[in-house]
Amino acid sequence: MRSYRYTTFCVMLSGALLLPVAWSGGAVVKAAPSVEHSPLVSKTMLATAGVNKTIGTYGFEQGNSEGWKPRGGNTQIASVSEAAYGGTHSLKTTSRTANWNGAELDVKPLLQPDVEYEISGYVKLDGKAAVPSVIKLTVEQQSTGGSTEWKTVAQTETADTAWVKLQGRYKFTGNMDALKLYIENSNPAQAYYVDEVEIRQVSETPVTPSPTEPTDGIVSAGFEEGTTQGWVSRLGSEKVQASNADARTGSYSLLTTGRQQAYAGPKLDVTAKLQKGSQYTVSAWVKLAPGEQPAKVRLSVQRDYQGKSAYETVIGDTAITTGGWAHLSGTYTLAHDADAVSMYLETAAGTSSFYMDDFELSLVPPLAIEKDIPSLHGIYQGQFNIGTAIMAFQTEGAYGELVQKHFNSIVAGNEMKPASLQPSEGQFHWEEADKIVQFAKQHGLAIRFHTLVWHNQTGDWMFKDKNGQPMTPTPENKKLLLDRLETHIRTVAARYKNDITDWDVVNEVIDPDQPGGMRRSMWYQITGTDYIEKAFRVTREVVGPNARLFINDYNTDEPKKRDFLYNLVRDLLAKGVPIDGVGHQSHIRLEFPSISQIEQSIEKFASLGLDNQITELDMGLYSNDTDRYETIPESMLIRQAHRYRELFDMFSRQQEHISNVTIWGTDDGNTWLSNFPIARLDKPLLFDERLKAKYAYWALVDPSKVPALSAGSNK
Repeated sequence: MRSYRYTTFCVMLSGALLLPVAWSGGAVVKAAPSVEHSPLVSKTMLATAGVNKTIGTYGFEQGNSEGWKPRGGNTQIASVSEAAYGGTHSLKTTSRTANWNGAELDVKPLLQPDVEYEISGYVKLDGKAAVPSVIKLTVEQQSTGGSTEWKTVAQTETADTAWVKLQGRYKFTGNMDALKLYIENSNPAQAYYVDEVEIRQVSETPVTPSPTEPTDGIVSAGFEEGTTQGWVSRLGSEKVQASNADARTGSYSLLTTGRQQAYAGPKLDVTAKLQKGSQYTVSAWVKLAPGEQPAKVRLSVQRDYQGKSAYETVIGDTAITTGGWAHLSGTYTLAHDADAVSMYLETAAGTSSFYMDDFELSLVPPLAIEKDIPSLHGIYQGQFNIGTAIMAFQTEGAYGELVQKHFNSIVAGNEMKPASLQPSEGQFHWEEADKIVQFAKQHGLAIRFHTLVWHNQTGDWMFKDKNGQPMTPTPENKKLLLDRLETHIRTVAARYKNDITDWDVVNEVIDPDQPGGMRRSMWYQITGTDYIEKAFRVTREVVGPNARLFINDYNTDEPKKRDFLYNLVRDLLAKGVPIDGVGHQSHIRLEFPSISQIEQSIEKFASLGLDNQITELDMGLYSNDTDRYETIPESMLIRQAHRYRELFDMFSRQQEHISNVTIWGTDDGNTWLSNFPIARLDKPLLFDERLKAKYAYWALVDPSKVPALSAGSNK
């Protein structure tokens, strides 16, 4: 996939699904999961419930810790199936060395002051205790500006291995910097299991009317009370205040001055407003303070989870001046677990002072698919698979239904990239990738793996020498880098070899502007082309002879780039490197490239006896990087439909050389093009942001439903 900045975590997303902010750009719509059926309730139902309302449940049935962390020393926790009070799993705590060591949950995002909660759970000792163990449910509370206290919620005594229940009530008053629920055991070395933890609200929520919290849960800030309405300084050095010096509406706006960094600015904690998997619209108006030079501002999100932070661009760089108010508008979906979420404004560069007014955050209604229309993949049955790129949360709800109905192949938009699976050396994160694999297996979907090797979205540690410094081209560093490459591939491929047959082994290795056409990535600077050969040979050894191994790249329709890639593949094949096919990303536009150029590239690689796959198809509506529509003209969507039809007719002609056509995203609300190359409305896919079929879909399924091109239109 092409590399473009999207989320600023450790990823530079490439043509990826955009989740609020796409992955590699875009925004996402997701139906809110029901409370009764969502395993995410335990981490996302935040303190808006009434009396006798479940705030969180933890049964550990997903095979993970559901947000619980080890507390103290060398303590380890894991979801296991060797014991369970309910279901098939529980959380086991081992390697304890003190009575307060155990399993801990951050409950600050879940609980409100002056509300009473009932907390219960079941605990079982791992082996009989020599002396009775006193088991406690305890809350560690650290008041803002005050001391730390430990409140016992419930306790019991046991020496046996039977499940015992802990149940008690808890309430706190005032602001807290930390609230941690944990289970302690008076026998320091005694391991234990915990299961079926439940937190219920058992008293009314105090009602305090606030202009920032309308009754429908929308956040709306116009600053007309002369206050910041919850907005604060992000770094602490900048000044954030209500000001009557300028306003878009009313008399007040929010003024931020004294910024020392481009990423400094006003911040709003929205943790209690967001539910994982739901989509929200975000809107704000921004204007530079007098005397400032033109700048670009963006709205971003910081997600904090288990001590680590990730950053997402919700609304991309937008030009602002002193002359008028600029509108920032976009959508955001909380697609990952989070202990805290905040939205903030930053600039692309510089430290300009600016006003912000009329901020709104609102929930998008749940989605639903059209169930009475033909299945897209059924239209091409027997020709090639029809795939789509998804993220882990899209295995549920309306997205999951859309995927099951219209696609018979999927690829992970981000979850299987190197930095996602191994962000630091030896630390592999499998949960989200495993969820996608299980979804595919459950519904009989093929899976494309993307990607084992890439110059982007690879942890920085991969390219550091043994002293932690950036690698330079030495024999020692070459061996170290190739060894790390081999370890990553062997670990990942071994895990999924029985579930995945199509693998993007290396991604984006060609740069036609370089002598010889090779991208001067760190891989190439340190190893030359040896990393490519190594990657294919190791992958083949692990996954076996029946898997198909691909080299993937973008702009393969451009003759110069195509020829460099062709020559590389031809030479590798001559050396016996096991390459089975070429992946053509195919991020195309309404105006270009020509269908014939794409076809010529497919035929050229087919002449080497290789399979071809269209791996990241979308069709942007703009012919340049600067135009922007508030509303896309219907005539453009009709032209797009006719071009999609022409493109798929060509794919059908070439079906003997094509095994898979994958659309890069499920819908227009889920596209990286919402933020690349600039923040703007684009509709490049087959379904709109409400998951309704577009003309582009009908052009493939029933062209009679697509209006004719108007006179003078071109394809």
